[in-house]
Amino acid sequence: MIGVLKKIWKVEGMDFKDNPADSKGVFHLFYGKQLMGELTYSNGIWSFEYSSDFIRNSFAQPIMDFPVKEKKYTNEELWPFFATRIPSLNQPYQIKKIENAKISKNDSVGLLKLFGAETITNPFRLVAY
Repeated sequence: MIGVLKKIWKVEGMDFKDNPADSKGVFHLFYGKQLMGELTYSNGIWSFEYSSDFIRNSFAQPIMDFPVKEKKYTNEELWPFFATRIPSLNQPYQIKKIENAKISKNDSVGLLKLFGAETITNPFRLVAY
């Protein structure tokens, strides 16, 4: 079932395991001014973990994809929660932006840096460092 859900959520035409070999990324996830957590990519592995302030906040609810506040999540593929921040790569306007930024269409780290800051699908902000 999880495999089916991943295929449904995967951004069309994108292989999340095909980042350039030297690709690295650090992103902070915010809800308003609250730092919720950190998403990183290094050595072919994505990881996400909540910030200590978010963990200590008893009123803060975790994201459905990451239900345990105290856990460090790791995966070879970018999770759907973050992948949906990357628009369809079949649009000429988006292709032009990617070409101008000199990013490969398979570089999910670079694409997330380019497109991931804000999205209409959720109220979170993703800031690249």
